[in-house]
Amino acid sequence: MKKFFRLGVVGLGHRGRFMVKSADSGIESFKAVAACDLNPDLFYTSQRSQKPLSEELPDAVFYQDYDEMLEKANLDIVLVETPAMCHAEFCAKALKRGIHVYSDIPSVADFEEADMLWKAQQESSAMLMTGATTCGFGFVIALQDLVRKGLLGKPFALDAEYIHDCRSLWESTPWRKPSKEYPFYPITYCTHSLGPLLSILDEDLKTVTCLSTGSHVTELEYAHDLMTATYQTASGVLIRQTCSFINNSKTGHHSFRVFGTEGYFEHLSSRGKEPEKTFFNSNVLYGADKITELPVSFAPKEIEIWKRKNPAADRGHGGADSYMLHKFEDALQNGKESPCDLKAGLRMTLPGLFAVKSALNGGMPQKIYYPWDEQWSAFLSQKNNP
Repeated sequence: MKKFFRLGVVGLGHRGRFMVKSADSGIESFKAVAACDLNPDLFYTSQRSQKPLSEELPDAVFYQDYDEMLEKANLDIVLVETPAMCHAEFCAKALKRGIHVYSDIPSVADFEEADMLWKAQQESSAMLMTGATTCGFGFVIALQDLVRKGLLGKPFALDAEYIHDCRSLWESTPWRKPSKEYPFYPITYCTHSLGPLLSILDEDLKTVTCLSTGSHVTELEYAHDLMTATYQTASGVLIRQTCSFINNSKTGHHSFRVFGTEGYFEHLSSRGKEPEKTFFNSNVLYGADKITELPVSFAPKEIEIWKRKNPAADRGHGGADSYMLHKFEDALQNGKESPCDLKAGLRMTLPGLFAVKSALNGGMPQKIYYPWDEQWSAFLSQKNNP
């Protein structure tokens, strides 16, 4: 028998409103019954020419206090859609009450939060799902399939770029604008790039060297236009990653390259009138030794199946957000482990915090530690946050 889940959301910015509506209308077993934000206008008034959330989700009760929502709303699930630097505390409070969590990324903002949230998850019977949107892209699912089937051999060098000029979003999402209180280091938003690449690696990143351009485009004191990090695993696998959120590039946002011992994979973002393209070649598959374009894009193929039952299933980043929500629901319904658990979230989040330490020290190499490492407690006692 299908279970039904009472859903709440904290954070009613554009992303939060979108996600709670997608979950409520796109997932049959999810019912939005509560919403929380410090600003009541985000629930009761129209936003971006859309109906007020209070009208679109008539069964949802609004709360300004998160603890009150957890206490009174009798929730099964919380969507954590607060700004990027404040996810961990909301997740931990829900987990401690046995409430399942679907959290946006990055998973944590500093090392102390990583320790706190890891302990909260270990002590909780509830599930945490890391909502890493890029892990639901169709071309990423294709990459995972190629690796799983051995067509690329062992990946040994990987590249990723996340290039997105976010200055137009500074007014609507002020946390993105660099300031003295919140210097914005783009490499801390490494999750969009590292998530897909780490999903095909069976080992953690162990060292990082990172450099920053500083501020050239805007000349704002606390801005970093672009940062590039090079990570390495214990076996010598390299990942090179570039993140930039202040630039004049007019290309698409995400590009990836994977060099394998038996093949090659590449996804190029759009270039003007040229659409995004995905390529691969393999020494293992007969006839695939030449570079071949794959007919995949952002949309996962499963979306077409879900859309036949519910047109609202095709939402967010070409359907990737819906894909991740469906995977979350499937795990809850069938007693499976989280498809993208907290460990996966920390694997794709913590390297960026260590990369900042490297950049602020002139590119000095940094060791990377995780809460499941024996050396974690010793590292944490050094108070080594960026």
